[in-house]
Amino acid sequence: MNNFNPLVSIVIPVYNGSNYLREAIDSALAQTYNNLEILVINDGSKDNTEEIAKSYGNKIRYFAKENGGISTALNFGIKQMKGEYFSWLSHDDLYYPQKIARAVEELSKIEDKNTIIISDLDYIDENYNKIYTTTYKEHMLAYPNREYSYLYPIIYNRTHGCTHLISKTVFDTVGLFDEKLLAVQDYEFYYRAFAKFPHKLIPEVLVTVRDSANMQSKRLYMRFNIECSLLFINILENLSEKEILEIAPNKESFLLDMENIFNNNGYSIALEYLEVLAEGEKMTTKYGRRKIENNTAITCQCIFSRAIRALKRHGIIGFCRIFWQRVKARLSRKVFKKEG
Repeated sequence: MNNFNPLVSIVIPVYNGSNYLREAIDSALAQTYNNLEILVINDGSKDNTEEIAKSYGNKIRYFAKENGGISTALNFGIKQMKGEYFSWLSHDDLYYPQKIARAVEELSKIEDKNTIIISDLDYIDENYNKIYTTTYKEHMLAYPNREYSYLYPIIYNRTHGCTHLISKTVFDTVGLFDEKLLAVQDYEFYYRAFAKFPHKLIPEVLVTVRDSANMQSKRLYMRFNIECSLLFINILENLSEKEILEIAPNKESFLLDMENIFNNNGYSIALEYLEVLAEGEKMTTKYGRRKIENNTAITCQCIFSRAIRALKRHGIIGFCRIFWQRVKARLSRKVFKKEG
């Protein structure tokens, strides 16, 4: 379809991003695809982000808002965009010039124009050294049924938000980013989106992502662990046997895959929960509680049941607040006993 030429909105949310913002905007302006708009959403920055953005004049659409977090900035941009398709560009990441053109070209070949387009990417450090390049198709083809699974990229962490091209219809159907979440707002949205809409992988590197995975505090790390773990626990609870067999040859292989992902990413709560599931299936796990007594397994099952009920009752914010209060109380008791 050579006449397929939709307006694409590149949304750049930014908070105190003066160090890399100009590079991100320049990479958006350098796109070979012409029918696009660039929206820069300043989420209450305290540096000279506004000065940098305004220096581009009418080449971009600039908006300033009070600080509310990346989800609020993304949602603001989605509400302001005029395009039929949304493309997220983090202020410290870069698009290769053909990013949008290749995504639109691939979409033009597909009957369902609400298909979510994804691609490979380069990871670099703060000094522009390449850390690695993804090869998503290689992992997908290792078990060919994965190609037909809607949720495969989400469950196996084989996608990144800045590679996506997403139809406005997707947001109209599943809603926007959850503004209550601080660590996993992107993946929580993708879980909802990919569950409803098909995706198509372009096995080409179209984006450069800067590695900024530095937890600023133990409290932030705990928040990340809780939100990511609860998301994946929810995914595991709702996966059917059929869906599991679309992405892995059998349930045991799937659980071992998940165990490796949870362990490598520090999702310790999800890791414990998965090991309870594995024990229920009489499967041997690799990490953590491999030789567990039956009474301990029952206790763990009760703990996770209570955690899930608390999540449903209090929501993510309430759950995190209660969890953190109990951790602080426990730490205080340990200090008191040690000093005593």
